[in-house]
Amino acid sequence: MRTTIIFLAVAVASAPLQAKEPPPREALAGLDATIEQALTTFQVPGIGVAVVVGDEVVLSKGYGFRDVQKKLPMMAETQLPIASVTKQFTVAALGTLVRQGKLEWDKPVREYLPDFRLHNEYATANVTPRDLVTHRTGLPRHDAVWYGTELKREQIYHRLPHFGFSRDLRVRFQYNNLMYMTAGHLAGQLAKSSWEELVKNALFTPLGMKRSTFNIAAMKADSNHSQAYELNTKREVVKIEHMALDAGGPAGSINSSVDEMARYLRMMLAGGMFEGKRVLLEADVQAMMQPQVPIGKDVFSEFFGFRSYGMGLFVQTYRGTEIAHHGGNIDGSSALLVMVPSKRIGVIVLANRSATRLRDALPFDILDRLLGLETAGMLARNRELEEKDFAGKDAAKAAGVSDRKPNTKPAHALAEYAGDYQHPGYGRVSIGVANEQLTLGYNKFTSPLEHWHYEVFQAPADRQNPLELTRVQFQTDFGGEVASITIPLEPNVEPISFARQPPAQMLERPFLETLAGEYDNAGVPVRIVLREDNVLQYTILSSVRDLRPIRGTYFRITDLPGTAVEFLRNPAGQIDRMAIYSPGAENVIAPRKQ
Repeated sequence: MRTTIIFLAVAVASAPLQAKEPPPREALAGLDATIEQALTTFQVPGIGVAVVVGDEVVLSKGYGFRDVQKKLPMMAETQLPIASVTKQFTVAALGTLVRQGKLEWDKPVREYLPDFRLHNEYATANVTPRDLVTHRTGLPRHDAVWYGTELKREQIYHRLPHFGFSRDLRVRFQYNNLMYMTAGHLAGQLAKSSWEELVKNALFTPLGMKRSTFNIAAMKADSNHSQAYELNTKREVVKIEHMALDAGGPAGSINSSVDEMARYLRMMLAGGMFEGKRVLLEADVQAMMQPQVPIGKDVFSEFFGFRSYGMGLFVQTYRGTEIAHHGGNIDGSSALLVMVPSKRIGVIVLANRSATRLRDALPFDILDRLLGLETAGMLARNRELEEKDFAGKDAAKAAGVSDRKPNTKPAHALAEYAGDYQHPGYGRVSIGVANEQLTLGYNKFTSPLEHWHYEVFQAPADRQNPLELTRVQFQTDFGGEVASITIPLEPNVEPISFARQPPAQMLERPFLETLAGEYDNAGVPVRIVLREDNVLQYTILSSVRDLRPIRGTYFRITDLPGTAVEFLRNPAGQIDRMAIYSPGAENVIAPRKQ
């Protein structure tokens, strides 16, 4: 499944000779033409750019179009999703709670949220707020659960125990949006309001970010907002819908403009001060930019140094100068914020096309200019990477390489796969049949499924569908029934297993009442009892077990793998006997006692 991916692309080393820094506005001469050309080269409809030096906004401007069809220009005031740049707002908001004595970074989360639970017991007891915001809990992304969901934030929070870990606590950096969602939930609980209210009161209001919002609906209510675009499978720019991220808000739902984000940059570069008033403690700003978790090298290591994560910011060097930065990428939008604390330089770019390397390159072209350095050619280098990526995919298609096993068939008729499948964390997956094909439904998305091989089906390539290329494998039980599916929704753990759910009728009391009664198994009474919770119990002698509905009148006996019963009807349609199927034994018919 294609999910929201926060694409960072920044790596780095080698210090240049000391260069004389030109006056900022002089340094940016010719930048407009460079950006206009880059929009064409990178196939990006529009981009907003703001540059702060000291406490001065030396550039705040839009380029290209915010709406291609209507020819509406991108402006400095145009609202766009900032995606994961949101994370530093969540950290800053938590910092205000630390200042108020309501939170300590290194106390276990359980001391603030007694209902906090994770799949890993040790992590449950020991994870701290600092761990949540430094991506070191041991939990991998599991992004599919919140992407496009209609669940509320608190509902996902209560599902956390069902998401598998891939590492131990504090062993390795693993980018994780769910833990930022949890950090926002924690912030709202401690503030006795919500994450949104806390960020608004602690940051938006004092910074004068009057038009910044927390959800797509609010952004769209602003007439000066950008449309969303991406490349389709033919590498054509197409308009798409913005993705609502309300449940995962603290990880990436803020919408803003470069004009208002420049205010945030001014505050951060001034150590938490803004227009004579303190917004954040200087110590909190410094902590956000202090390395907490090592990550490693990145691309372009001749320019970028070893990368670490602070709190809501990546930290490393660019050409020998320390920088702090964070990117964001979501459907139809890309963002990158970069700060050079020692020079009090900040750059924010907001583009209206997802997964574009223009946003990775442009801030560093600007830094080269402001630092008086010979250009590192980041625009050309990133464009070359894009072309190599395209070439690799084209080569694979031309060569016809595939792991597909040819000339295979599914084991069942398509209708036998149809139904709902459930996982306690990921929720429901629906498999249907339409136009002689299976269909896959998850969260708000649907896609056809093509037979791949054996019991594996795959969604076709479609850049406009987040389910593209998702593979589903069906499992059949001993009785020949399709019992479950597995889907590799999180690559760092085993494929996620979804158990097949019975048809709704099999859970209804009037139907179950027709099955309850006593049956004669070779002189031994078998009692089928309907409990108050609408579960049938199978009782023979002193053995009592639940019956799990499968299909029609066919039930599995729990705790006896492969053993099942099927209630049979006479010509008049009445249940008058029960078949008992047991592995390693002959099948038995038990007549119903009148």
